[in-house]
Amino acid sequence: MEYTEVTPDEFAALDGVDDWTVVGTEIRTAFRGATYLVGAELVKTIAEIAEANQHHPDMEIRYPGRVHVMLTTHATGGLTTLDVDAARLISAAAAAAGATVEPYDS
Repeated sequence: MEYTEVTPDEFAALDGVDDWTVVGTEIRTAFRGATYLVGAELVKTIAEIAEANQHHPDMEIRYPGRVHVMLTTHATGGLTTLDVDAARLISAAAAAAGATVEPYDS
């Protein structure tokens, strides 16, 4: 799997990643589904995307349907094009599921 490193400034200038925020060496977002089950389905969909692309985010699901997603490339200890590609796919899946983007809080 080929990838290149991406700086926080480069990431911020990219199209299709507006849902995401750079925090340290990772990018983060939060989506809100209409119900807890919608959130759980979104987690499942994200897991399927991760498996298909062999790039796995950290995720949390919180009541009432909030899904926190964190991405980094562990091999480099920072952001890469793998994270950019995954972020775009995850955002598209969340939009398709009717989830809305919310500010990420830890």
